[in-house]
Amino acid sequence: MSWHNMNYKFSMKFILASFILTQILSFSFLFTGFLYAYNVSNIISAGIVVFLLLIFLLKTTVSSRITYNPQILLLISLVSWCIAETFFGYYEGILKIDPYPSIADLFYIVGSIFFVLFVVSMNISYKIELAIITSFIVTFSLIVFYVVYLAVFIFEIYNYSGSLFDLILLFVYPIVDLLLMTGAIAYYFRGRSISLNKEHIHWIFISLFALFSLVADITFGYNNLLNNESNDIFSDFCFNMAYMVLGVAILIRMYYINSPKNY
Repeated sequence: MSWHNMNYKFSMKFILASFILTQILSFSFLFTGFLYAYNVSNIISAGIVVFLLLIFLLKTTVSSRITYNPQILLLISLVSWCIAETFFGYYEGILKIDPYPSIADLFYIVGSIFFVLFVVSMNISYKIELAIITSFIVTFSLIVFYVVYLAVFIFEIYNYSGSLFDLILLFVYPIVDLLLMTGAIAYYFRGRSISLNKEHIHWIFISLFALFSLVADITFGYNNLLNNESNDIFSDFCFNMAYMVLGVAILIRMYYINSPKNY
């Protein structure tokens, strides 16, 4: 099947309908609790986003020439997260052991690294000034200090009996989320001034993705820290929302695929 025929087969109506139906299925698994231990809801949510990005790459790839596309970094990130969600369900649902931390976290971290690399690589097009980047780093440092202060003096982590790796992950995931969120917001405002149409809007949804991920990671991390599983469904809901808005961001990029200015 040629690239042209495949692009014709996956029309926007088909892609949008698939995305909506998949989201309904994912949230149905979450709210009914059916196969909850197998992490099916998050696997479905991550999987549909991988599908959307693959279609986006098919629509933006010139078959006669292979060129570097920063979206490949994003694809590697999403595939890594999808594998991580699968491992999470395997450990918790099949092996009946705590999946945090586990090999799933290795894929979560790899995915996070490639997502950050994707955001950084986009600065080739947006050219954010060094002063702004420096201010972001200062902001991150203050936020990290605040999180550490809360953890040590309010939640009494010095009495924590878990592993050091658990503690490291508690800080790593939120920091990555904050990096992604502020980067996406910066690109939105920069894109609003240089875009020929409204394609920069997708950065709003990427920042929302990072925000939902931030809430989910903090909730999940502290639930694990305090051995409290009562809020796990809330963190899973936030993870699902994060994947959903990321899918919306990709759909918006598809919509503007034929715009005069693309990157």
